[in-house]
Amino acid sequence: MAKGKVKKLASNLGMFAIGNLGSKLISFILIPIFTRYMSAEQFGHVDLITTTVNMLFPIVALSIADAVFRFVMDQGADTKTIFSTGVSFTLCAIMVTIIALPIMLMFHVQYAAYLLVYLALGLLQTLFQNFVRGIGYVRIFAMNGLFSSIVLALIGMIEIVALRQGVVGYLDALIISALLSVFFMFFSARLWRFYSFSTNNIYLLRRMLVYSVPLIPNAFLWFFTNDASRFFVVGFLGLAANGLYAVATKIPTIINVFYNIFAQAWQISAVEEYESEQREEFFSSVFNANVGVSVILIGGILIFIRPLMAVYAGASYFEAWKIVPMLLIASFFSNLSSFLGTIYLASKRTTGVMKTTIYGMLANVIFNFTLIPLLGLQGAGIGAALGFAFVTFVRLYDTRKMLQIHVNRMQLCGSVGIIIVMTGIQILMPNLPYIMLILVLLQILILVVNVKPIIKMKKI
Repeated sequence: MAKGKVKKLASNLGMFAIGNLGSKLISFILIPIFTRYMSAEQFGHVDLITTTVNMLFPIVALSIADAVFRFVMDQGADTKTIFSTGVSFTLCAIMVTIIALPIMLMFHVQYAAYLLVYLALGLLQTLFQNFVRGIGYVRIFAMNGLFSSIVLALIGMIEIVALRQGVVGYLDALIISALLSVFFMFFSARLWRFYSFSTNNIYLLRRMLVYSVPLIPNAFLWFFTNDASRFFVVGFLGLAANGLYAVATKIPTIINVFYNIFAQAWQISAVEEYESEQREEFFSSVFNANVGVSVILIGGILIFIRPLMAVYAGASYFEAWKIVPMLLIASFFSNLSSFLGTIYLASKRTTGVMKTTIYGMLANVIFNFTLIPLLGLQGAGIGAALGFAFVTFVRLYDTRKMLQIHVNRMQLCGSVGIIIVMTGIQILMPNLPYIMLILVLLQILILVVNVKPIIKMKKI
C-alpha cells in the first residue's frame, strides 16, 4: 500500500514529463523561427500582451482555478458542485472584464479585443486544466499541454511564416491554441457531466475564495522576489551588467523545467497523502530525495559550466558563467521553498504562503541592496541564494505546526557545502591543474552523500 504512493507519484511524473518536455521543446524551437519573421518591436508587443494576460489571470478570477484543484481532491468531494461553482464564477468574471473593452478602445489600447479574448479563453483553459488534474485525469492534462503547443506551432507557422501576419498572426495562434485546448479537455474529459447550474453553491464559493484570494498577492510577491535582483543590478551596475545577469539566469532554468514537472505531480500526491498516518515519513522522504536529485543535477552542470557557456553564449557574455553557480543554488532553495509551500496548499492555510513570501521578498531586497555594491554581479547571485534559503528555513519552521519535515541535515549541509567548494575552485582557481578531475571527484562525493536518501524514498 505504501509503495503505491511512490509508484503513483512516479507514474504521474512520467505523464507530466511527456507533456511538459514536449511543449517546452516545441516552444524552444518556435522562438528563433518566429523572431526571424517578426521585428523586435513586434515580438516585444506580443511579449507585453502575454505578460499582461498572465498577470491578470489571478486577479480577474481571484485564483478560483487553484481552489477548484484543491477542493476536488478532498475525500468525498462533490466534484459537480465544485466544478459548477468554479465555472460559473469564472464566466461571471469574464463577463465583467468585457466592460473594459470600450474603456480600452477609448484609450487606444492596441489589440484590446485580442487581449480580452485571450484572457477569457486562458481563464477557462486554466480552470479546466486544474480540474482534470485534480480528479485524476493526468493523461488528459499532460496530452493537452502537448496538443496546445502543436496547434500553436502549426497556426504560427501558417500565419507568421507563410502569411507574414506579425503580431496579429501570433495572437491568432495563441487564441486558436487556447480555444482548441478548451475544446480538447471539454470533450476528452466529458466535462459537461460535471456542470449543473442548479448545483452552484454560494457558501462553497466563499470557502473557495478564502482559500484562493491569499494566493493572488503571493503570485506577485514571488514574481518580485524572483526578479528584484535585476532592478538592483541595473541601478548599481548598469544595463550591460544586467545583460550578463540575464544570460546567466538562463542556465538555472534547466533545473526549473525539471522541478516544475515534478511539482505538478507532487501537488497531487501532497494533497492525497496529507491526511494519511504516514504523511510525515512520506513528505520527509520525498523532500530529502528532492534535495538529492537537485544537487546531483547542479553538480553535473557545474562540471561543464565553462564549456557550456562558451557554446551557449557569445564571447562577450562568457564571463556570465561566474554568476551561474550561485544562481543554481538560488534555484535549488527556490524549489525547496516551493515544495514546502505545498504543505500550506494541502492544509488549506494559504495565508502562510503569503506571509512567508513577504519575509523572503524583504530578505531578498536587503541582501541585494547590501551585497551588489560590495561584490558586483556575484553579489546579486549570492543575494538571491540567501533570500531563497531564508524562505526555505522560515517555511521549515512555520510548517511544523501542520506537518513535521525530518530533514537529513548531514545530506543537505554536506551537499550544499560540496557545491560551494566546486564553485570556489572554479572561480578562485580556474587554472588549477587537473581541475576537471577534481570536480568529477567532488561530484562522485555528492552521489555518495545523496544515494541513500534517494533509495530510501523507493522503499516507502
